Amino acid sequence: MRTVRHVLAAAVPGAAAYTAYRYRQAVRELDAMVVAPPNLPGTVRSLSTEWGRISYRMVEGETPPIVLVHGWGRTADSAWWPVIVRSRHTILAIDLPGHGRSVIDRPFSFSLAAESILAAIDDAGLTRPLLVGHSMGGPVCMTTLLWASPDSFTGFVAMATSAYWVRPRQIVMVASAPYVLGARSPVTIRNHHAEVRRAPDETPRISWEYAVRPERQVLVDSALELRRFDARRWQNLTLPPATWVVTARDGVIDRADQEASAGFFADHRIELPTEHSVVLEAPDQVTRIIEAVAVRPDRPALVAV
Repeated sequence: MRTVRHVLAAAVPGAAAYTAYRYRQAVRELDAMVVAPPNLPGTVRSLSTEWGRISYRMVEGETPPIVLVHGWGRTADSAWWPVIVRSRHTILAIDLPGHGRSVIDRPFSFSLAAESILAAIDDAGLTRPLLVGHSMGGPVCMTTLLWASPDSFTGFVAMATSAYWVRPRQIVMVASAPYVLGARSPVTIRNHHAEVRRAPDETPRISWEYAVRPERQVLVDSALELRRFDARRWQNLTLPPATWVVTARDGVIDRADQEASAGFFADHRIELPTEHSVVLEAPDQVTRIIEAVAVRPDRPALVAV
Protein backbone atom coordinates (compact mmCIF):
# COMPACT_ATOMS: atom_id res chain seq x y z
CA MET A 1 0.00 0.00 0.00
CA ARG A 2 2.84 2.36 0.88
CA THR A 3 4.44 1.65 -2.53
CA VAL A 4 1.18 2.52 -4.31
CA ARG A 5 0.99 5.80 -2.41
CA HIS A 6 4.57 6.60 -3.33
CA VAL A 7 3.88 5.86 -7.00
CA LEU A 8 0.78 8.05 -6.98
CA ALA A 9 2.60 10.83 -5.17
CA ALA A 10 5.20 10.83 -7.93
CA ALA A 11 2.78 10.34 -10.82
CA VAL A 12 0.24 13.08 -10.05
CA PRO A 13 2.72 15.99 -10.14
CA GLY A 14 4.27 14.51 -13.27
CA ALA A 15 0.89 14.29 -14.99
CA ALA A 16 0.06 17.85 -13.96
CA ALA A 17 3.40 19.11 -15.28
CA TYR A 18 2.87 17.31 -18.59
CA THR A 19 -0.66 18.73 -18.91
CA ALA A 20 0.67 22.23 -18.24
CA TYR A 21 3.42 21.70 -20.83
CA ARG A 22 0.93 20.53 -23.45
CA TYR A 23 -1.32 23.51 -22.68
CA ARG A 24 1.53 25.99 -23.10
CA GLN A 25 2.57 24.28 -26.32
CA ALA A 26 -0.99 24.47 -27.70
CA VAL A 27 -1.23 28.17 -26.83
CA ARG A 28 2.07 28.87 -28.59
CA GLU A 29 0.86 27.03 -31.69
CA LEU A 30 -2.35 29.06 -31.77
CA ASP A 31 -0.52 32.33 -31.17
CA ALA A 32 1.67 31.59 -34.20
CA MET A 33 -1.31 31.17 -36.53
CA VAL A 34 -2.23 33.88 -39.00
CA VAL A 35 -5.30 35.87 -37.92
CA ALA A 36 -7.42 37.43 -40.66
CA PRO A 37 -11.11 38.42 -40.79
CA PRO A 38 -13.22 37.79 -43.89
CA ASN A 39 -13.54 40.65 -46.36
CA LEU A 40 -16.81 42.27 -45.32
CA PRO A 41 -18.79 44.97 -47.14
CA GLY A 42 -19.92 48.22 -45.56
CA THR A 43 -18.31 50.62 -43.14
CA VAL A 44 -17.66 50.54 -39.40
CA ARG A 45 -19.18 53.49 -37.57
CA SER A 46 -19.04 54.57 -33.95
CA LEU A 47 -20.69 57.03 -31.59
CA SER A 48 -19.72 58.17 -28.13
CA THR A 49 -21.87 57.68 -25.02
CA GLU A 50 -21.55 58.61 -21.37
CA TRP A 51 -20.36 55.07 -20.65
CA GLY A 52 -18.07 54.42 -23.62
CA ARG A 53 -18.38 53.98 -27.37
CA ILE A 54 -20.82 52.07 -29.58
CA SER A 55 -19.50 50.47 -32.76
CA TYR A 56 -21.54 48.99 -35.57
CA ARG A 57 -21.12 47.83 -39.17
CA MET A 58 -23.39 49.48 -41.71
CA VAL A 59 -24.06 47.97 -45.13
CA GLU A 60 -26.27 49.86 -47.57
CA GLY A 61 -28.77 47.81 -49.53
CA GLU A 62 -32.44 47.13 -50.11
CA THR A 63 -35.19 48.02 -47.68
CA PRO A 64 -36.54 47.22 -45.17
CA PRO A 65 -33.33 47.39 -43.11
CA ILE A 66 -32.18 44.62 -40.78
CA VAL A 67 -30.53 44.98 -37.35
CA LEU A 68 -28.40 41.98 -36.31
CA VAL A 69 -27.63 41.35 -32.63
CA HIS A 70 -24.94 38.81 -31.76
CA GLY A 71 -24.82 36.28 -28.95
CA TRP A 72 -22.65 35.56 -25.92
CA GLY A 73 -18.92 35.92 -26.46
CA ARG A 74 -19.28 37.04 -30.06
CA THR A 75 -19.11 40.27 -32.05
CA ALA A 76 -21.14 41.76 -34.87
CA ASP A 77 -18.68 40.58 -37.52
CA SER A 78 -17.73 37.20 -36.04
CA ALA A 79 -21.35 36.18 -35.44
CA TRP A 80 -22.98 37.52 -38.58
CA TRP A 81 -20.37 37.62 -41.35
CA PRO A 82 -22.07 34.81 -43.36
CA VAL A 83 -25.28 36.85 -43.50
CA ILE A 84 -23.50 40.16 -44.07
CA VAL A 85 -21.78 38.86 -47.22
CA ARG A 86 -24.97 37.24 -48.56
CA SER A 87 -27.77 39.68 -47.81
CA ARG A 88 -29.09 42.22 -50.31
CA HIS A 89 -30.66 44.35 -47.56
CA THR A 90 -29.41 47.31 -45.59
CA ILE A 91 -27.77 45.84 -42.49
CA LEU A 92 -26.77 47.29 -39.15
CA ALA A 93 -24.71 44.75 -37.17
CA ILE A 94 -23.85 46.05 -33.73
CA ASP A 95 -21.05 45.23 -31.31
CA LEU A 96 -22.79 45.10 -27.95
CA PRO A 97 -21.15 47.09 -25.11
CA GLY A 98 -17.78 45.60 -24.20
CA HIS A 99 -17.76 43.38 -27.29
CA GLY A 100 -15.74 43.82 -30.45
CA ARG A 101 -14.95 47.48 -31.05
CA SER A 102 -17.54 48.78 -28.54
CA VAL A 103 -16.00 50.15 -25.34
CA ILE A 104 -17.63 50.14 -21.92
CA ASP A 105 -16.54 51.56 -18.57
CA ARG A 106 -19.16 49.82 -16.41
CA PRO A 107 -20.61 46.30 -16.05
CA PHE A 108 -22.40 44.93 -19.08
CA SER A 109 -26.19 44.73 -18.80
CA PHE A 110 -29.08 44.01 -21.13
CA SER A 111 -30.47 47.49 -20.42
CA LEU A 112 -27.20 49.03 -21.56
CA ALA A 113 -27.24 46.78 -24.63
CA ALA A 114 -30.80 47.85 -25.47
CA GLU A 115 -29.78 51.49 -25.12
CA SER A 116 -26.86 50.95 -27.49
CA ILE A 117 -29.07 49.26 -30.12
CA LEU A 118 -31.61 52.09 -30.11
CA ALA A 119 -28.82 54.68 -30.23
CA ALA A 120 -27.13 52.95 -33.18
CA ILE A 121 -30.43 52.72 -35.08
CA ASP A 122 -31.02 56.43 -34.50
CA ASP A 123 -27.43 57.28 -35.50
CA ALA A 124 -27.79 55.28 -38.72
CA GLY A 125 -31.14 56.92 -39.54
CA LEU A 126 -33.01 53.63 -39.94
CA THR A 127 -36.81 53.50 -39.93
CA ARG A 128 -38.70 50.44 -38.63
CA PRO A 129 -35.99 47.82 -39.20
CA LEU A 130 -36.35 44.09 -38.61
CA LEU A 131 -34.68 43.13 -35.32
CA VAL A 132 -32.79 39.81 -35.31
CA GLY A 133 -31.11 38.19 -32.31
CA HIS A 134 -29.11 34.96 -32.07
CA SER A 135 -28.63 33.16 -28.72
CA MET A 136 -28.02 35.85 -26.05
CA GLY A 137 -29.02 38.33 -28.74
CA GLY A 138 -32.60 37.09 -28.30
CA PRO A 139 -32.94 38.34 -24.71
CA VAL A 140 -31.09 41.53 -25.65
CA CYS A 141 -33.59 42.12 -28.47
CA MET A 142 -36.54 41.41 -26.18
CA THR A 143 -35.17 43.93 -23.68
CA THR A 144 -34.88 46.44 -26.53
CA LEU A 145 -38.47 45.78 -27.55
CA LEU A 146 -39.58 46.29 -23.95
CA TRP A 147 -38.09 49.79 -24.09
CA ALA A 148 -39.19 50.69 -27.62
CA SER A 149 -42.61 51.69 -28.87
CA PRO A 150 -44.52 48.78 -30.48
CA ASP A 151 -44.25 50.24 -34.00
CA SER A 152 -40.49 50.92 -33.86
CA PHE A 153 -39.70 47.64 -35.63
CA THR A 154 -41.15 45.83 -38.62
CA GLY A 155 -40.70 42.48 -36.92
CA PHE A 156 -38.54 40.34 -34.66
CA VAL A 157 -36.62 37.14 -35.41
CA ALA A 158 -35.36 35.10 -32.44
CA MET A 159 -32.82 32.49 -33.48
CA ALA A 160 -31.48 29.55 -31.42
CA THR A 161 -32.54 31.23 -28.19
CA SER A 162 -34.93 31.15 -25.27
CA ALA A 163 -37.17 33.68 -23.56
CA TYR A 164 -36.05 32.38 -20.16
CA TRP A 165 -32.73 31.15 -18.76
CA VAL A 166 -33.71 30.43 -15.16
CA ARG A 167 -33.96 26.65 -15.19
CA PRO A 168 -31.34 24.97 -12.95
CA ARG A 169 -29.47 23.35 -15.83
CA GLN A 170 -29.26 26.63 -17.70
CA ILE A 171 -28.11 28.52 -14.61
CA VAL A 172 -25.26 26.07 -13.97
CA MET A 173 -24.25 26.03 -17.63
CA VAL A 174 -24.24 29.80 -17.99
CA ALA A 175 -22.51 30.42 -14.65
CA SER A 176 -19.62 28.14 -15.58
CA ALA A 177 -19.33 29.32 -19.19
CA PRO A 178 -17.02 32.35 -18.61
CA TYR A 179 -14.46 30.08 -16.96
CA VAL A 180 -14.91 26.99 -19.14
CA LEU A 181 -15.06 28.98 -22.39
CA GLY A 182 -12.87 31.96 -21.53
CA ALA A 183 -10.34 33.16 -24.09
CA ARG A 184 -7.46 31.03 -22.77
CA SER A 185 -9.27 28.18 -21.08
CA PRO A 186 -8.19 24.60 -21.91
CA VAL A 187 -11.63 23.93 -23.41
CA THR A 188 -11.40 26.97 -25.69
CA ILE A 189 -7.87 26.03 -26.76
CA ARG A 190 -9.00 22.47 -27.53
CA ASN A 191 -12.05 23.70 -29.49
CA HIS A 192 -9.88 26.12 -31.46
CA HIS A 193 -7.46 23.33 -32.40
CA ALA A 194 -10.33 21.02 -33.35
CA GLU A 195 -11.89 23.62 -35.66
CA VAL A 196 -8.57 24.31 -37.36
CA ARG A 197 -8.01 20.58 -37.93
CA ARG A 198 -11.48 20.22 -39.50
CA ALA A 199 -11.01 23.21 -41.79
CA PRO A 200 -7.29 24.02 -42.19
CA ASP A 201 -7.95 26.33 -45.14
CA GLU A 202 -10.10 28.46 -42.82
CA THR A 203 -7.41 28.83 -40.13
CA PRO A 204 -7.03 32.65 -40.41
CA ARG A 205 -10.76 33.25 -40.10
CA ILE A 206 -11.24 30.73 -37.29
CA SER A 207 -8.30 32.22 -35.37
CA TRP A 208 -9.78 35.69 -35.87
CA GLU A 209 -13.13 34.59 -34.43
CA TYR A 210 -11.38 33.36 -31.28
CA ALA A 211 -9.12 36.42 -31.10
CA VAL A 212 -12.01 38.93 -30.97
CA ARG A 213 -13.80 37.35 -28.01
CA PRO A 214 -14.47 39.82 -25.18
CA GLU A 215 -12.59 39.93 -21.90
CA ARG A 216 -13.57 37.48 -19.17
CA GLN A 217 -15.26 40.14 -17.00
CA VAL A 218 -17.64 40.99 -19.84
CA LEU A 219 -18.38 37.28 -20.21
CA VAL A 220 -19.06 37.04 -16.46
CA ASP A 221 -21.36 40.09 -16.48
CA SER A 222 -23.30 38.93 -19.53
CA ALA A 223 -23.65 35.43 -18.09
CA LEU A 224 -25.10 36.93 -14.91
CA GLU A 225 -27.65 38.83 -16.99
CA LEU A 226 -28.64 35.63 -18.78
CA ARG A 227 -29.04 33.64 -15.56
CA ARG A 228 -31.78 35.96 -14.30
CA PHE A 229 -33.51 36.60 -17.62
CA ASP A 230 -37.17 35.54 -17.84
CA ALA A 231 -39.35 37.51 -20.24
CA ARG A 232 -42.41 35.50 -19.17
CA ARG A 233 -42.58 37.77 -16.12
CA TRP A 234 -42.97 40.92 -18.18
CA GLN A 235 -46.51 42.25 -18.22
CA ASN A 236 -46.03 45.17 -20.60
CA LEU A 237 -43.98 43.58 -23.40
CA THR A 238 -45.54 44.15 -26.80
CA LEU A 239 -43.79 42.46 -29.71
CA PRO A 240 -44.05 43.20 -33.41
CA PRO A 241 -44.74 40.14 -35.60
CA ALA A 242 -42.29 37.59 -34.21
CA THR A 243 -40.69 34.52 -35.79
CA TRP A 244 -38.82 31.97 -33.68
CA VAL A 245 -36.17 29.89 -35.44
CA VAL A 246 -35.76 26.64 -33.48
CA THR A 247 -32.49 24.74 -33.89
CA ALA A 248 -33.44 21.09 -33.56
CA ARG A 249 -30.01 19.68 -32.65
CA ASP A 250 -29.00 22.49 -30.31
CA GLY A 251 -26.63 21.36 -27.54
CA VAL A 252 -26.66 24.74 -25.78
CA ILE A 253 -30.33 25.66 -25.52
CA ASP A 254 -32.79 22.78 -25.26
CA ARG A 255 -35.12 22.43 -28.20
CA ALA A 256 -38.01 22.17 -25.72
CA ASP A 257 -37.15 25.57 -24.24
CA GLN A 258 -36.94 27.12 -27.69
CA GLU A 259 -40.32 25.66 -28.65
CA ALA A 260 -41.91 26.77 -25.39
CA SER A 261 -40.53 30.27 -25.91
CA ALA A 262 -42.00 30.32 -29.40
CA GLY A 263 -45.31 29.26 -27.91
CA PHE A 264 -45.22 32.16 -25.47
CA PHE A 265 -44.11 34.94 -27.78
CA ALA A 266 -43.91 34.05 -31.47
CA ASP A 267 -46.50 34.35 -34.19
CA HIS A 268 -44.57 31.86 -36.34
CA ARG A 269 -42.02 29.12 -35.80
CA ILE A 270 -39.45 27.77 -38.27
CA GLU A 271 -37.31 24.74 -37.46
CA LEU A 272 -33.83 24.08 -38.83
CA PRO A 273 -31.97 20.77 -38.33
CA THR A 274 -28.81 22.41 -37.00
CA GLU A 275 -26.80 22.89 -33.85
CA HIS A 276 -26.53 26.17 -31.95
CA SER A 277 -24.15 27.72 -34.48
CA VAL A 278 -26.94 27.94 -37.04
CA VAL A 279 -25.57 31.05 -38.78
CA LEU A 280 -22.33 29.24 -39.61
CA GLU A 281 -23.99 25.87 -40.31
CA ALA A 282 -26.82 27.06 -42.54
CA PRO A 283 -25.95 30.59 -43.75
CA ASP A 284 -28.03 30.40 -46.93
CA GLN A 285 -31.17 29.27 -45.09
CA VAL A 286 -30.66 31.82 -42.31
CA THR A 287 -30.21 34.65 -44.82
CA ARG A 288 -33.32 33.61 -46.75
CA ILE A 289 -35.37 33.48 -43.56
CA ILE A 290 -34.23 36.88 -42.36
CA GLU A 291 -34.80 38.56 -45.73
CA ALA A 292 -38.21 36.95 -46.23
CA VAL A 293 -39.38 37.95 -42.75
CA ALA A 294 -38.09 41.49 -43.33
CA VAL A 295 -40.31 41.80 -46.40
CA ARG A 296 -43.34 39.88 -45.08
CA PRO A 297 -43.12 39.53 -41.28
CA ASP A 298 -46.71 38.30 -41.19
CA ARG A 299 -46.08 35.38 -43.60
CA PRO A 300 -42.72 33.72 -42.88
CA ALA A 301 -44.24 30.30 -43.61
CA LEU A 302 -43.57 31.08 -47.27
CA VAL A 303 -39.84 30.90 -46.62
CA ALA A 304 -38.14 27.97 -48.36
CA VAL A 305 -35.60 26.47 -45.96
